[in-house]
Amino acid sequence: YFPHLTPITPDGNYFYKDDFGGGGQDYVAILNNENYKNRKRTNNFTNTIEVTIKPIKQLEIKGNYTYSSNNYSAMHRHVNLTFADVVPGQTFTLTTGNGEDKLQEQVQTVDIHSVNAFATYSDTFKDAHNLKVMAGGNFETYYHKKLTVTGYDLLSQELNDMNLVSGNEEGVKRIESSGGQSAYALLGFFGRVNYDYKGKYLAEISGRYDGTSKFAKGSRWGIFPSASLGWRISEEDWFNKNTVNNLKLRASFGSLGNQNVTAYQFVRKVTVEDFKGYNFGESSTVSKYSSLSAPNAGDLTWETSQQYNVGIDAGLFKDKLTFTAEGYIRDTKNMLTAGVALPSVYGAAEPKMNSADLRTRGYELSINWRDQFDLFGKAFGYNVGATLSDYKTVITKYDNKEMTFAKDYYVGMELGEIWGFVVDGLFQSDAEAQAYAQEVDLNYINKRLTGGWLGGDPRYVDLNGDGKISVGANTVKDPGDRKILGNSLATLQYGITAGFDYLGFDVSVFLQGTGNHYWYPNDESMAFWGPYSRPYCTFLDDNFLDNVWSEDNPDAYFPRPRAYAAFTDGAPLKNTNSRYLQNLRYLRLKNLSVGYTVPAKATKKIGMNKVRVYFSGENLAYCSPLKKHSKYIDPEAAFDRSGRYNNAFYPWQKTFMFGVDITF
Repeated sequence: YFPHLTPITPDGNYFYKDDFGGGGQDYVAILNNENYKNRKRTNNFTNTIEVTIKPIKQLEIKGNYTYSSNNYSAMHRHVNLTFADVVPGQTFTLTTGNGEDKLQEQVQTVDIHSVNAFATYSDTFKDAHNLKVMAGGNFETYYHKKLTVTGYDLLSQELNDMNLVSGNEEGVKRIESSGGQSAYALLGFFGRVNYDYKGKYLAEISGRYDGTSKFAKGSRWGIFPSASLGWRISEEDWFNKNTVNNLKLRASFGSLGNQNVTAYQFVRKVTVEDFKGYNFGESSTVSKYSSLSAPNAGDLTWETSQQYNVGIDAGLFKDKLTFTAEGYIRDTKNMLTAGVALPSVYGAAEPKMNSADLRTRGYELSINWRDQFDLFGKAFGYNVGATLSDYKTVITKYDNKEMTFAKDYYVGMELGEIWGFVVDGLFQSDAEAQAYAQEVDLNYINKRLTGGWLGGDPRYVDLNGDGKISVGANTVKDPGDRKILGNSLATLQYGITAGFDYLGFDVSVFLQGTGNHYWYPNDESMAFWGPYSRPYCTFLDDNFLDNVWSEDNPDAYFPRPRAYAAFTDGAPLKNTNSRYLQNLRYLRLKNLSVGYTVPAKATKKIGMNKVRVYFSGENLAYCSPLKKHSKYIDPEAAFDRSGRYNNAFYPWQKTFMFGVDITF
């Protein structure tokens, strides 16, 4: 963690801190202390019972019941830790923080019950009309319970049990407990009617009527209809199948509901908590207080997604060439998101409401060719195919008339858009940097600049010409010196497949990639920033200094070395800017498989029908512009996750597999 410190002193004690304030090495002592334990256990059980009844040939009735039980338990034990003191040969015991003597045990249970019952009737009339009708319902309940108990100052550092929690001077045991439980139920009814005439004209109508306990009475139920039509032109008597043997046009409309919110959000809850360390009178009992949860929307209801599709499917040359094209518009209405902003004097956060709409437009294309021919008297089979898709999502409704960035959305916003400053290079001398700082007010980004603005620092552009770098009114109409630099969502997604088989050998390859999309490394992305994030960072790229600016290296990518320049608010690299915005476009060799099947004549002699030896590799290689600036961050892993340190460090794993398939 700290490269200038050693975890163990020469006399064998663990190091914790020095005279200069360096510390935080307690993790080494924790890992080597056998009494410091963390144990987790999860047991999952799922069982399904199904019954099928066919009273007549055309009617089938099914019913099933599924029970799922998930049990989680955990034990965390902290013990006192002994470290070397600042005086050589002396030690001290850490009894706070990670060295506090405590035992925590946690138990969670989740029980899910699900019942489905539906009937299907299918029949054919006059050898031309095919009808299929299905109707049914489902019921589901979910129950979650959690209990956590923490005990302090145990009588033994080796044993772990709540009965070992000791008392203080007054004989009071320090035991804390917390719990919680939640439950919800879903009830739905559904139906579908399918009809086709001689396989030429296809129609389907379906719908759901769903209710959830997550919403208040009067808002619990939603209707979600769907319908589709298809015309197999190639089945018409007048259609010539010599070249195009299969041609189908289709169109559909579908709707789905989303109730994925925390249960009881329509209820304002009262929470009882302790006054931390405070009591009243002479009592030693910690006093309690209660608080009311933030305001909520009593009319919270289903979010609805409505999608319109048109498509064409085609097969040519006896399906050697197949092609599919599809375009769609998806409207998400009544999005469950932050709602109307409340005045600051109210003192509470804005509630989640059905307050936004968005529209997505996209397309999907796929084409495949599969054929074989004779090569030196043997069949050579091969195939090649490609897929391509793209989409764009725009907010069409949201209560943000000021179009401020302080709120989640604004009307006209494209999801994933990245706003940032423009950096057009690095100052090449101290004089140039100081002259620019006299001309443009750079106070918004001047933190961590020991010695002021110097050569090698990034040069921010005053886009609006007001003589200062700022965010303006922090609105779309007045963003200061920011503009849209890119989008975090990929402009294209594509895949390429190819393969062949010949003389028992088979090879297949799958390439997968995306078009331009962008990511700005956050302050904890130390695999990218190195010491610009935290100066004591022990990770450095092996050619890191080759990319750092100096008088002898003026064309370097990274600026003059400045500690915390990407970490501290207001520092030059903390703000999203054009120079260090990373393009995550990539092309990856997702899978390569090579196999050989032993001739049947040889295998049957030893009683085997088929023997195939193969190799398969996953994520074997990739190319991306990101590699130019950081070969340790995978473009598919480069996105901000929840958690302080969980950012863009863990790449996709390469997998190599060798095997033999034997069929008797």
